Amino acid sequence: MAAVVFLGVWFKDTINSIFQGITVMLGNDINNDDIVYISGRQARVVRVGMRKTIFYMTDRGTKMIVPNDRLHTLTIEKILPINGSAVAKGPKANLKKEVFNGLECEEKDG
Repeated sequence: MAAVVFLGVWFKDTINSIFQGITVMLGNDINNDDIVYISGRQARVVRVGMRKTIFYMTDRGTKMIVPNDRLHTLTIEKILPINGSAVAKGPKANLKKEVFNGLECEEKDG
C-alpha cells in the first residue's frame, strides 16, 4: 500500500499532465492546424498531444511547447468563421473571437 502511495506522489505531475491532455483532446477547443493568437501573437497548432501541445509561432518562426497542465495559464484566442462559412478571409470578414482562458468569450464583427 505504501508503495502505491509513493508512486502516486512520485508521478503526480505526469498523471496530472496526461489527464489535462485527455481533457484538451476531448474538449475540441483547439485542434491541429488551427490558427490561434497567444497573447496577441499569431501561432498555428502543430500537435495536441497527451502531455504537451506544440505551437508554431509564425512571427518568430519558432516552436513553442506547452505542457497541457499549463495551457490554462495562457490567453489563447481562436478566430472562428460566422454564418457557417468554411473560411473567413480579409480584414473585413465577419469573425467571432473566442478566448480560451476559462474566463471570457466575446464576439466581434469585422
